[in-house]
This record gives sequence, structure tokens and C-alpha cells, in this order.
Amino acid sequence: MGNLMQKKILMVFSVMVILSAIYVSAAAQTTQRPSNIYDIDVNLINQEPDPAEPGKYIDMRFKFDNNGTGEARDVEVEILLEYPFSLDPGRDAVRKVGTIQSRQKGDVGVIVKYKLRIDKNAVEGENEIKIRYRIDKGVWIQPEEFFVDIRTHDAILAVDAISLDKDYIEPGTSGIVKIKLSNKADSILKDIKVNIGLGGTSFVPLGSTNEKSIYKIDAKSSYEFIFELLANPDAASGVYQVPLRVTYSDELGKTYITNGTIGLIIGAEPDLSVTLDDSDIYESGNYGEIVIKVVNKGLIDIKFVNMELKPSNSYQILTNDEVYLGNIDSDDFETADFKLFVDKTKSDQISLPLTLEYKDAHNKEFRDNIELKLNLYTAFEAKKLGLKQSNGFVGALIVIIIIVAGLLYYKRRRKKRTNS
Repeated sequence: MGNLMQKKILMVFSVMVILSAIYVSAAAQTTQRPSNIYDIDVNLINQEPDPAEPGKYIDMRFKFDNNGTGEARDVEVEILLEYPFSLDPGRDAVRKVGTIQSRQKGDVGVIVKYKLRIDKNAVEGENEIKIRYRIDKGVWIQPEEFFVDIRTHDAILAVDAISLDKDYIEPGTSGIVKIKLSNKADSILKDIKVNIGLGGTSFVPLGSTNEKSIYKIDAKSSYEFIFELLANPDAASGVYQVPLRVTYSDELGKTYITNGTIGLIIGAEPDLSVTLDDSDIYESGNYGEIVIKVVNKGLIDIKFVNMELKPSNSYQILTNDEVYLGNIDSDDFETADFKLFVDKTKSDQISLPLTLEYKDAHNKEFRDNIELKLNLYTAFEAKKLGLKQSNGFVGALIVIIIIVAGLLYYKRRRKKRTNS
């Protein structure tokens, strides 16, 4: 009886010990949280390129490390897209990673890559991007946000074109100069200033100063600055190099300065007067010299002036048919002399065909064909007009004959008186 009782007590005690062990084990399992089994750490390990550029792509790599002792099963990752980031059509923001084993970290951590497009009008600087993940279809877990550096690779504001409303500006007149700037960058450029360095030149601005500005030029856009410039009335003709300075800033406040030069031309059309200045040929069948005058009435100097008298059936050229006159300044003149024999003709006028070749201050070549007239007279007309004097020898001979005749007549009369 006693032994049976002891066996029953021992059996009950054994069952209680087993149940206690089971309870403790179950309690331990129910009180330990899953987060203590796996410990996920998310990092942005790379962005390429860095910095990223507006209007282009960026590759982003996120690294998932499991620092815990348990495996993380059925891991999903989603990138939360906000402006200026987007995925190309057909690209899914959610990626299935699968299982991340315990202590899977460092070189063996899981890499998740996204290729994102950046809007062309994205603001330069640090742009926020977010990502989240979940394990085994559980709640989504969102780490702290990450930042992507976006910056235009080269903030280029180019001088696309410089134009003048005329080929040149005449001294004392004005012209319109247009300077076109183009923003080659993928983001806006700000505080644009254009300065034309007119100090020490022959130009002054009209209606404004020599500097103009605009607040911004959008990406891939252009703007045209307009200046009206007056050329000094006493300015010499020629090509003038005028300094050009352009300053601007990008969205991050970085300042850029571009220096260059623009070419402006002061000039005018040549204005020449060619006349027969003098001649001692008044009758056909005679020879003599003619003098041709070239007067520069224009605002600019001319150079390398050469005159050629063309051959004709009306005369023979007794000297060289070409005369080099060289340079003729504004409000000055040069002359060319030719000796001619004018053939017999009944005409009261003959033509003198000339060719005048020269260059302006900008080496532009000119060739003018000119025809002058040489008036001819009869001997009587020439004497009457005072162009030709009477023959002195004939007059003297007549006087001598009259005197001799008078003397002879006087002697005869005297002889007759004596004889009578």
C-alpha cells in the first residue's frame, strides 16, 4: 500500500516537472519578439552619377544588412517616388528581395538597384528620396529619408549670336546691336548681366547704360539683349573690338563669368567726285595735257586709288595710260595728268573713258567706270572765248609792213616835190 502510494506521488511529480518545462519553453517563445530575431539596416551606398543631372538618369543602390540572429523571409522593397524622380513605363517600384539570412551583411548584404529619371526642371541641390520594406507580408517599415545631389554638370550660358541692324555704323549715327544668350544647361540660370565695355571706344549707349540684366533664363531657353550705340562723329572708320562681359549664377548660387569681345564696324559708302580739272587742248588736231581731279567727299578715307584712261579712236595717249594716286583722305583730293593728241574731228566734244579702282578702310574693293567730256572749239571760237591768243608774229609782221609802206610812200612824195 505504501509503495503504491509512493509510486503515484513520484509519477505526479514527474508529470508536473515535464509540464513546467513545456510551459517555460512556450512562455519563452511567446515573449521573444520577431524584431529580436532579425535586425535590418538599410543604407544608400551609391548614386551614379554623383551629382546627378536634371533631365537624365541616375542609378541608385540600396544595401540591406541583417544584423540579427534570425532570417528575414519574403522581403519586399518599394521606392516611394516623388518629384523630380520617376521610373520609366513598365518599371515596378516594388522589388522582391526574398530571404535575407541571419548575419548576412557587409560584402554579402543584399543590393537593390533602381534606375530613376530626373525631371529636366529639377531644382539643383539636395533632393529627398524615400524607400520602405516589409517582411513576410507584414507592416511596411520606412527608414529615414535619403538625399540625392542634383546639379547641372556645366552651367553654360552661351553667346549664340551678335547682330547689327546694318553692315556698319556711320560716324555721328546710331545702330542697334543685339546679343542673343542661350542657356545650354538643364536648369535655370539666374542674375544674368551683360556689360559692353565702351570706355575708350568711339561708341556711347543711347537710351540706357552699357549694362543690362534679366532675372533668369529657363533651361534650354534664350534671351536677346538689345543695345543702341552711337558712333562718335569724329570716329575713324575701321573695325572696333568692344569687350563683352557676361555674369550669371546657377541655382546653387555659384557665380560664373564669361569674357569676350564683339566686333563693331564704323564706316560709310565712298563718295568720290571725278572731274576734268584743267586742259590746254581746245582744238582737234592738236596735242596737249589734261588734268583730272579726284575729290573724296565721303566720311571715310579711301586707299590704293588707281586711275586708267581707256584708249579711244578720238585721241592718242602720249604718256602712260595709268596713274597711281595712292590714299585719299576724307575731304581731300588728288590729280592725274595725261598728255593726248586729239585727232581731227568735226565734233565739238570727245569722251574720256576712265576706270577708277580703290579700296575702303575695310579693304572692300570698288571699281568705278567714269566718262568725262573734253570740249573742242574752232580757232575763232577759242580766240573769242579767250582760250587761244592771236598769233603775235603775224600781228608784228603786219605792223612792220604798214610802217615800211608808210616810209616808202613818204619818200616818193618827198622826191616828187624835190623834182618839181
